[in-house]
Amino acid sequence: MSNVARAVHLLAACAAVATCGVPFAAPDSSVKVGSWGGPHVAMTVTPERTDIEFDCGRASVDGAIPLDRDDAFTATGTFLQERPGPTRPEGPPRRPMRLTGGVKDDTMTMRVTLTDQDEDVGTFILASGGDARLVKCK
Repeated sequence: MSNVARAVHLLAACAAVATCGVPFAAPDSSVKVGSWGGPHVAMTVTPERTDIEFDCGRASVDGAIPLDRDDAFTATGTFLQERPGPTRPEGPPRRPMRLTGGVKDDTMTMRVTLTDQDEDVGTFILASGGDARLVKCK
């Protein structure tokens, strides 16, 4: 057998066993697309963006929110605080935030932290397809 033929056979064997000794792992998934809701929070997930509405704020994450093999996530985005009453024309500044949590079946636990001052916004429980129960501060 020629060296070229041996190389082709070796590559074919590696491909069949999944990348030469590295076990094949399914790609990580993302948070399920659609509406999620719960007390004080509403979330709309698309493959391109996640929008979240709170009682007194809004947030967004660009791209899908990835889940690891344990269905946990960490994602970054921006948060916009809402307040009752008049606002300035330029409005409040957007602040950087981090979402952490996990998904089990159709239930999500999500913690929101504003990272510029390590401020905890809260922990929220959402259900896929669940109703949001917002008490807007406006």
